[in-house]
This record gives sequence, C-alpha cells and structure tokens, in this order.
Amino acid sequence: MKDTDDTQPFPIQGELRNRRQPASFVPNWLAELAYREYASRHDQSFARIAERGGFSRAELVALIRGDYSNDSIKQAQKDLDEKGRVQ
Repeated sequence: MKDTDDTQPFPIQGELRNRRQPASFVPNWLAELAYREYASRHDQSFARIAERGGFSRAELVALIRGDYSNDSIKQAQKDLDEKGRVQ
C-alpha cells in the first residue's frame, strides 16, 4: 500500500436496503486494517475500493473480525440489523 494519511476519511457504503442511511466514513488506519484481510483474497487496490465507495458496513465488520466469507458477512449484517451495533 502507498503511504496514506491515516487521518483521512475512508468511505463506507450506505445501507443498500435502507436508502435513508447515508454513506459514512472511517479513518484510513481502520480501513487499512480491513484491507489487509481483503488483500489476502483479492487483488483490487485500496485506492480502487475507495473510488467505488468503500466497503459496506457488514464487509468492514467481517474483515476486521478476520473472516471475509459470505457467511461472516451475513452474520455481521445480522448483528448490525438485530443490535444496531456489533459485539
């Protein structure tokens, strides 16, 4: 990864099922942690992910948990839906 300013905001996609929930941002350092897991499976660059709108909220949670699988993303979304937060 190129040297990036870790205080810059990194985009997080808005909830697709709930258009009222807008996109948001996390610090670059947090997105970079998630990207390490993502990059172990995909070749899309960190910059390209940002250009396409960033990770979804559920993707971000799954990546930070260290399990970027369909089941993990579904579980993260379930956690977000049920509790409004992740534990």
